Amino acid sequence: MPPEAMFLGFAMIIGAHAGMKAILHHRLKMAEIRAKGVQSNDASMQATIEELRNEVRQLRDTTMRYDMSFDAALTRMEERVDRMETRASYNTTNANDPLARLRTEQ
Repeated sequence: MPPEAMFLGFAMIIGAHAGMKAILHHRLKMAEIRAKGVQSNDASMQATIEELRNEVRQLRDTTMRYDMSFDAALTRMEERVDRMETRASYNTTNANDPLARLRTEQ
């Protein structure tokens, strides 16, 4: 084999090796960039999900407070109506009973 052909063969092997190395290095860098993009998207997505969870918790707490407040207001209203009904029935009983006036005046 002539020395020129050997030299050309070695040059082609070295060139092919360098070219493959450059291509593989480029693909590795692109994979790292994609992985960082996925990680940053993943981190931002996690932060967004956590914010939404906090908002849902706050809404649940707020509705629970309003529900409890409304329930307490209904209970107070029922107690007031019961007292008024008791007074009304007491007054109508006294109005129908002629002796009740005499008992209250004594």
